[in-house]
Amino acid sequence: MISLLVSFNANAQNPLKVLIDKDYPPFTYIDEKGNLVGISVEFWNLWSKKTGIKVELFPMEWEKAQESLVKGNFDAIDTIFKTSEREKYLVFSKPIFEITSSIYYRVGMPKIYSPKDLTPYVVGVKKGDAVIELTLKENPHVSFKYFDNYLDIIKSAKKGDISVFIMDDIPANYYLVKYDLVYEFVKGPLITTNYLHVATLKNKGELIDLINRTLDKITKEELAELTERYVVSKKAEKTWFEKNVRYILIFILVLGFFAFLYFTLLSREIRRVRQALEEWIEKFWGFFKDISEISNLNLRDEEFLRKVLDIIIGIISKANYSSIFLKEGNDLKLIATLGHDKNLEGIILGEGNYLGPDKPIIVKDLLNIERKDEKVKEILLKYSKPTKESLIVPLKLDGNIWGYFCLDISKESKESFDESDISLVEQFTNIISVFYGFRNYLKEREIYLTNLITVLIKTLEYYDRYTQGHSERVARYAVKIAERIGLDKERIKKIYWASLVHDIGKIYIPQTLLNKNGKFTEDEYEFVKIHPVKSEEILSQVEELKELARIVRHHHERWDGKGYPDGLSAEEIPLESRIIAVADAFEAMTAERPYKRALTLEEAIEEIERNKGTQFDPRLAEVMIEIIKEEIQKKS
Repeated sequence: MISLLVSFNANAQNPLKVLIDKDYPPFTYIDEKGNLVGISVEFWNLWSKKTGIKVELFPMEWEKAQESLVKGNFDAIDTIFKTSEREKYLVFSKPIFEITSSIYYRVGMPKIYSPKDLTPYVVGVKKGDAVIELTLKENPHVSFKYFDNYLDIIKSAKKGDISVFIMDDIPANYYLVKYDLVYEFVKGPLITTNYLHVATLKNKGELIDLINRTLDKITKEELAELTERYVVSKKAEKTWFEKNVRYILIFILVLGFFAFLYFTLLSREIRRVRQALEEWIEKFWGFFKDISEISNLNLRDEEFLRKVLDIIIGIISKANYSSIFLKEGNDLKLIATLGHDKNLEGIILGEGNYLGPDKPIIVKDLLNIERKDEKVKEILLKYSKPTKESLIVPLKLDGNIWGYFCLDISKESKESFDESDISLVEQFTNIISVFYGFRNYLKEREIYLTNLITVLIKTLEYYDRYTQGHSERVARYAVKIAERIGLDKERIKKIYWASLVHDIGKIYIPQTLLNKNGKFTEDEYEFVKIHPVKSEEILSQVEELKELARIVRHHHERWDGKGYPDGLSAEEIPLESRIIAVADAFEAMTAERPYKRALTLEEAIEEIERNKGTQFDPRLAEVMIEIIKEEIQKKS
C-alpha cells in the first residue's frame, strides 16, 4: 500500500480513482453541456494541483457509487457522511464541508415537528442516503419511497406524487429554487448536522492518511473562494429600482409627510373607523372559525343547528335571542333556541300557529300575533323572553323551504332591524342551507353504501359457509392496525369497508370447491387465486366503490413480491391492502376449518413473526403482534 501511495506522488500514470455523486448540486452535477461541474470538482482540481497527484472522478448514482467502492474497483468516495453503520467498513478523512439535512413538506400540511410525525406519510429519500439510517433511529415506522437521485425526488414533488421528502439543505435549496418550488414546500425540522468526508475501505487506510496530510495544503480561504463561486451568484446589474432608489425614497418621504398631516387632522375619525374595523375583523375571523366547526360532518343535526344559532347571534349583534325551526310536512318544529327557555325546544307549531313567509320579514311583537291554538300561544308566552321586534328568515334549498331562523330583539332594547341586517342574514342562510344539504347528501350516500356492502357480505356468506363472520373479524383487526399507526378517520373507514368485501369475488368460484373438506390441489388453488381480481371487477361497477376495488385487488400480494395477482412488492402494494393482508392472515390462522385446526394466539404470533418481511410488511406485522399480545393479556 505504501508503494501505491508513493506511485500516486511520483507517477502521473496512476491517477487516484474517486467515486462521486453525480447529482449533488452545487457540489457535483452535470451541466447543460454534459460536463461534471461543482464545488467538489474544483476541490479535486485544486488538490491535484497542490499535491501533483492526478485524480480521476467517476460520477454515479449515489447507491451505485457506494456499492462500487465496496467491490474494491476504486480508491475512494467523496461527499459522504460519516455514520455508525458506515464506520464498520469505511475509514474517513477529516471533515471538509459542513452540511445540514432537513425534512421538507408541502405547504398546507399539518406541521411536522420531528421524524416521529412522519408515520402517516410516504417520505421521498435518495437510495443509500445517510439520512435513512438517522431517521429510522428516531422513528422505525417511517415508510420511504426510494429514488436514484435528488433530481428525481424534486420532479416527483413537482408532479404531486410525494408531499414529504428528506434532503441535505444545500442541494434542496438549489433544486427548490430551480424548479420554482420555494413557496410550495416548508423546510421542517433538522435531521442532522454532519460533514462531507472522503472515505476508503478499511484496508486502504494509508490512503486516507495521505489525503489528510495533503488537505492541509488547501487553505480555508481557497475553500471559501471556490464555494462562493457556486453558492453565491454573480452580482447582477442594477435594476431601474436600485438606480433610482434615492429619488423614490425622497418621494415616499414627501408623500408620507403630507399623509401624516392629513391623518393628524382626521385622527379622531381614524380612531373611530379603526375601532369599527377591528371589531369587524374580529367578527370576520370568528365567523370563519365557526364555519370550520360546523363543517365537521361528525356533528349531530342538533349540535350543528345550535352552532348555527351561536354564529348568527355573533353576526347580528342587535339580536338578543334566536331560534331555529325545521319543517315537518306542514308543521314547524322548534329544534334549538338561544336566550329563550329550553322548554320551548321540541314544540310543534301546526298550520295557523306560525308565520311562514317565503322571504325575510320584520315583525313587531311576534309573541302576541293571532294564533289558531291558544294553548300554543300560552306556552310561547310562558317560556319566551319579551320581544320588541323579530326577523323571520326562511331557509331554502333548491327553491324549497326546509326551515326558518327567528332573530329577536328584547323589549328593553333601543335597536331595530334594517335592510342591511336582512341582506346579511340572507347571505348567511344561503351558506347554512348548502352545508345542511351537503350533510343530508352525505348521510344518504353513506347509508346507500353501507346497505350495498351489507348485501354483498350476506350474499357471500350464503354462498360460502366458511366466510360467515370472517369479513367482520378481518375488518375489526384491520381497523385496529390502522388506528395504531395513526391513519385519519376517512382512510380507516375505507379500510373497514374494503375488509368487509375483500372476498366478494369468491362467488365466481364453484361452491363445491369453496366448501371442499380438505386442502386444494395445485390446479384448484390457481383457480381460487382469481378471487381478488373478480372482487375488483364487481366493486368497480359502482363509482363510489372504485377506490375499495383497488385496495381489495392487492390484499393477497406479499411483501417479498411472491403474492398475487400482480406480484407487487413492498411499498408498491397499497398500505390499505398490506393492512388487510396481515389481518386476513391472522383471522384465517385462528379459524377452525375441516382440513386444519385453529392456531392458538401464541402460535399465531410465532407464524406472523416467521413471515415478517417475506409475506407481511414488517412494520404492520409488529403492530399485529402487539394487538394479539394485548388480547392474550386481557384473557389472562
